[in-house]
Amino acid sequence: MAYNDQYAGHQEYNPYSNSQPHASYEEPHAAAYDNYGPGYQDTSYPATGFNKTRDADELSSGFDRGEFGSPRGEKAQNIRQYRREFRNDNLWTKGGRGSCIGRFFCCTLMIAVFMIVSIVLALALWIRPPSIIIGSAGLTSAGTNGIQLETSGITVPLEVNISVNNPNYFSVDLKKVTLDLTYPLDGNDTAIGNGSTSDITFHSHSNTSFTFPFEIDYQFSTDPNYAILLDMASKCGILGGSQSDLTIDYSIKVDLKIIFISVSPTITNSFSIACPFDESELEDFIKSLGLSSILGSL
Repeated sequence: MAYNDQYAGHQEYNPYSNSQPHASYEEPHAAAYDNYGPGYQDTSYPATGFNKTRDADELSSGFDRGEFGSPRGEKAQNIRQYRREFRNDNLWTKGGRGSCIGRFFCCTLMIAVFMIVSIVLALALWIRPPSIIIGSAGLTSAGTNGIQLETSGITVPLEVNISVNNPNYFSVDLKKVTLDLTYPLDGNDTAIGNGSTSDITFHSHSNTSFTFPFEIDYQFSTDPNYAILLDMASKCGILGGSQSDLTIDYSIKVDLKIIFISVSPTITNSFSIACPFDESELEDFIKSLGLSSILGSL
């Protein structure tokens, strides 16, 4: 019996062979519906064409369609109006003649103020205050002959030398100097004199000295118990003790003008003045005031 091979005549399949031909790729549906007529459209796939009316409206933004503001034409008109009003016209000559003059005056004034402030601040960096040295106070050239002993009070003319060093590169004008004297006694300060001078110029990089006159003007109306007079008599040795200097407090107010800046510093300190009175003359004066009993008790 002969064996009949049922697979004879069949080609052997080799999975690793690339000899099998493949069907060429064709775009699906390219001609599949040609037989259905021109009115047929397949809606199962998205359209590959471009619909101008629908797609242009979808791609345009909400601003272009006017959803968030004015239409495009109105916005363009507003931009043109803004440029015409604020960019294209000359701002200096805008408006009438009065507006132009006022605008020019305000700008000029602001520039001038800015320049003046800048100059003042620049000069302030280089300004150094003048140094003031106050010497010892004493009687004037008239000496004790200028002292006046009266029933209403005592007047003693004094003077002090003041030296001012100006280290700046510009002059300093001394407009006025005012001095006030007080006599300290038992915790109370009683005004007993004053003095003033004015119109002195301290040149640049110079040391200027001048004599400042003032006076003790002691009025008994401000000291009805004669406490200051008796203290002066005690320090002058009239009551039997040793002589000592009179201590008088002073306050000097200086008005300086540096370029166009005015400053007014105040200096406070004390003078130590030797007894300006003649002992016998002062003792006779105290007795004439009816204070002999007080002198005897002291």
